[in-house]
Amino acid sequence: MIEPKPLKKGGTIAIVAPAGPLEAEIIFQGEELLQSMGFEVIVTPSCFERHDYLAGHSDKERAEDIMMMFADDEVDAILCMRGGYGSSRIVPYFNDFKFENYPKPFIGYSDITYLHLFLNQSHQLMTYHGPMIKDLLLNDELTTQHFLETVMGETTFDIIDVPYYNEESCLVSGTLVGGNLSIICTTLGTPYEIDTRGKILFIEEVDEPTYSVDRLLTHLSQSGKLEEAAGIILGDFNVPDKEETYCLLKRTFKDYEKPVAYQIPSGHCRPMITLPMGAYATLIPQENRITIRKENSCL
Repeated sequence: MIEPKPLKKGGTIAIVAPAGPLEAEIIFQGEELLQSMGFEVIVTPSCFERHDYLAGHSDKERAEDIMMMFADDEVDAILCMRGGYGSSRIVPYFNDFKFENYPKPFIGYSDITYLHLFLNQSHQLMTYHGPMIKDLLLNDELTTQHFLETVMGETTFDIIDVPYYNEESCLVSGTLVGGNLSIICTTLGTPYEIDTRGKILFIEEVDEPTYSVDRLLTHLSQSGKLEEAAGIILGDFNVPDKEETYCLLKRTFKDYEKPVAYQIPSGHCRPMITLPMGAYATLIPQENRITIRKENSCL
């Protein structure tokens, strides 16, 4: 995996719109917030345009904005405006663009999962599952602090007091992949299908009823993706019936021989930790700990 160059204080952050639209007022508020943190900010044109439930005038425009920001040497990091829907529509427009030649932090989550998987697997570029404009505007201190620390270079950290379904299972390590459960499932059967073989699979979800979460997990299981993973991290499930869904997760994963960590604060939640997708993760059930490292190195 190619690690992005850390964002420096005073660097330039470009805001891009891979998926859904956002009100101009909120975009301006996000721009001002990033400037107050000491960064220069560029807002790409498609952020201020919309077509029904999508940002920009077209999929091609949204894709071109992203490629231009990667290729622009003056841009030091790329922050996605919001999720929603639309990231999968722009991937075919990237064609032979060499994202790996421009290693800079790319940040987002939810629908942006599709782009994380594309950049991780097709271009070996580490990306960041982290907050977007609305999340940063909530001024949650822990969310903002961990976001800044991670994209500015601290991609080596431990998550402590981690609950596991089977604390007696063995330590496992692998590349961290995944994101939103619904979006992961939409990659199946496409050229951008998630590869979980020997990897640590991270999953989070929002707004789905329990039966839908069950259907999605069953899809992943029957496609072999859960079984092929070395270990699993369950992030936040911000769903209508949390108690019922957590019972489902326990029924699904409690008898797995591999380690399954749960209730990790990443996803549609506050506070939200930023995860470097493509980094090297180690699950240590007997210590109730997860370590995140930039590469396969000693613990």
